[in-house]
Amino acid sequence: MSPMPRALIACAAALAAVFVVVPAAQARVPERFFGVMWDREATKAPEAEQDAQWALMARSGVKTVRTVFWWSKAQFSAGQPFDFDETDGIVARAARHDLQLLPLVMNTPEWARLVPGEFGSPPKHVSDYTAYLRALVLRYGPAGSFWDEHPELPRRPLREWQIWNEPHLNFYWSTKGRRKNAWVPEYARLLKASKQAIEAIDPGATIVLAGLADFAWDHLDRLNRFRIRRHFDVAALNLFTGRPKLLIKGVYKFRRALRRGREGRKPLWVTETTWPAGKERVPVPDPLWQRAWYTTDSGMAGRLRGAYRLGARFSARLRLGRMYWYTWSSAYRDGDLFDYTGLNRYQGGEFEPRPALAAYSDVAHRLGR
Repeated sequence: MSPMPRALIACAAALAAVFVVVPAAQARVPERFFGVMWDREATKAPEAEQDAQWALMARSGVKTVRTVFWWSKAQFSAGQPFDFDETDGIVARAARHDLQLLPLVMNTPEWARLVPGEFGSPPKHVSDYTAYLRALVLRYGPAGSFWDEHPELPRRPLREWQIWNEPHLNFYWSTKGRRKNAWVPEYARLLKASKQAIEAIDPGATIVLAGLADFAWDHLDRLNRFRIRRHFDVAALNLFTGRPKLLIKGVYKFRRALRRGREGRKPLWVTETTWPAGKERVPVPDPLWQRAWYTTDSGMAGRLRGAYRLGARFSARLRLGRMYWYTWSSAYRDGDLFDYTGLNRYQGGEFEPRPALAAYSDVAHRLGR
């Protein structure tokens, strides 16, 4: 995912030849296999338009939505009560349209940053972050105050929490002034404290590891040296590569890393994958891997179909529980390739479906439950 532009490293070259012949029979996918990311300009649309988009998600076969719960927006100063206005709206829309919500809890407010002035700074004190997590569970969990305040909504408590995103990238976890891999013990400490904080309130909650990208299997090996095995329930992979077949190869490699860490039985979710329809809209990218990655509108639709079909066929073998498309909506208007990945275009105050939306809806209804 990328709420903002970020650098990526080509992973295709590192993928071993582990792909096997696709079985002819099509297995049924897990119940919430089809997911999307909700972010970017769409989150600023008028409430009625946002609600209409979430209704369209449900009609299109989406079962789960991943979105950021911004700590930096919820607590502007130390000791300030948490502001739940934005997250209340998201939770209400998800409940209203019977969509599972995966909150991605991240981004340190300035007052709590270890590295002042750095957008991607980790928190100076882990306890400041876990205080926000506890507040979220008390607000939206099984006994959450939100549900008591909104009896008109179906009660759909949040039970899944993703702890940060891509901490191996400086954009999300700055190591400025420290050694390059300082993020590894720091994130491991945050993860352990987060699981403890959440499960003290909701013992049945599911803790999702940060989405790991850019040779994710190597990053997981590093984290496993800090004994994280018992401190997350679901592994997460963000993978961007040239072809759907390479996506499955990457999942194989990540599954092998899980086995090396004695985590081989844990579910694995692809929390971000996409192909941007940026051809003829942006200059030809310099990195060779991006030239293989970006495509046209029809190419985006075709690769989406291929990725979900392959993911569905290998879901049981790889314990692949979900695949989240990045993203539901984007503006299609700047040099950031991730801005050409939306199933819808949101520009000038209007949403416009892209060809990939029809492809998503078709494959979700054919293969989903």
